[in-house]
Amino acid sequence: MMTDSNEYDVIILGAGPAGLSVASELSKDLKVLLFDKKDSIDMTTKSWLIPDMAITIGGAEDILPYMKNGVERFLANTYQGIDVQWQAHLKYHFAKEHELLAYWGKGIEENGSDIMLNCWYQDSFITDKGVVVSTSKGDFKSKLLIDASGGHSPIRSRYALTEDWYWWSVCGAVVEFPDGLPEGMEVGDYQLWQTFRDTNINLDESLSHGRPVWEYEVLDENSAFVFVFYLGKNRIPHEDMEKVFQHVLHDEESTSDFHNTVVSEFKHGWYPSGGPHSQQVTGDRVLFVGTAGCWTSPCGWGVSFIVANYKNYAEHVIEAIRQNALSKKELNKIVHLSTRAKYQVLLDQISTHFLSFASASQLNEFIKLFDPNGPLGEMGPLMCEKLFTLTISEKEAIHLLSHVVKGIGAKELAKNIPKEDYLLLIDLLKDGVEVSVLDALEHGLDYFRKHHKHVIHDESGFAITKPPGMKLIEATS
Repeated sequence: MMTDSNEYDVIILGAGPAGLSVASELSKDLKVLLFDKKDSIDMTTKSWLIPDMAITIGGAEDILPYMKNGVERFLANTYQGIDVQWQAHLKYHFAKEHELLAYWGKGIEENGSDIMLNCWYQDSFITDKGVVVSTSKGDFKSKLLIDASGGHSPIRSRYALTEDWYWWSVCGAVVEFPDGLPEGMEVGDYQLWQTFRDTNINLDESLSHGRPVWEYEVLDENSAFVFVFYLGKNRIPHEDMEKVFQHVLHDEESTSDFHNTVVSEFKHGWYPSGGPHSQQVTGDRVLFVGTAGCWTSPCGWGVSFIVANYKNYAEHVIEAIRQNALSKKELNKIVHLSTRAKYQVLLDQISTHFLSFASASQLNEFIKLFDPNGPLGEMGPLMCEKLFTLTISEKEAIHLLSHVVKGIGAKELAKNIPKEDYLLLIDLLKDGVEVSVLDALEHGLDYFRKHHKHVIHDESGFAITKPPGMKLIEATS
């Protein structure tokens, strides 16, 4: 129910998990307007896996009723013969995403703030006294504007903000098993990595040039979330991903367990991964959260980052409004979110770029590191989970990177990550690694000295492009 006044403390564009969660906290102390073009507060095309530690770090135990089951076993298989599995070391939750969004929305309204749906952003103007936001339902004023509108943010475009982001592009569905789970499949299984011979023209193609990875999460005794993902500097168009997804779901020989499943809900989304400064995005009286602010963790676990930060973030926003500390310089002080140490962000950045550019055979060597019977032994699986939940220690990060350098080779690494990443990698490894590893890395620099630049796609972080070599397969059902 809208209030009579069109003036608010905060206006938030976007009713996804970032906008709703932050608004639910701000509305406890401030008058908030949240608006979105969607027609239902619980609407989302995404599915979320949330590590339990994110909930604990964020003090967000109130959302636990909107979680169910979680990962019990990780698996990885490739067409080249890699077959890895291990029992999960850390605790994870599958989110009941529609119920969680509705919970946050209900809290906003119970706190006396407003939600407007079927409402489009048109423009915004910053003045000395506040912000004027023009929408399809009228003009509204506030002290602060928070952009939570996602990767196609019109406000980012207005500020000409571009990022050298990499994108996890995801397309899939929640499916039901008519006769229950197939033999050998268990509730809590997470197929973390699976590739196929026939989804690319070049069998050794990288993810950045269009090799899809298949994954699935077994949610309960009758359903699973199944999907393909791509990783690179481009967002893959939904229609292109869907063709490949349908092929893998219905026709791929090694996914026969899913051929007779019934789709209950289609899913898709794009998740950014950035570098150390990617979350420090503000303007006078303007903040960016969620995908618009590159709030993400590896593998598209963006909601994990939101859950770990939204309550603490809201406290700082409330204080900034009370102090009228709303200039770009002052707002920058509150966006240094504490859940990611510098070396963790750096390792996230290097890992994402390597996963994007490495060939299929090189990625096999990387996956072997997480095999309990591999070079890292029983520590391998735990390293994997810590790497992708941003909880790996600096000592563990250096140990893992040392094995990557030894197993893949410095020159191969140099070919498959941008030069600036490679130099940062050497800097990270300088403390606590054996001289032979650093010597190998220094020799890898010869590659850069002989090749003046690392060739990558030059589109902006917001481009949607079909990478060369991507094989689009017409679905048959």
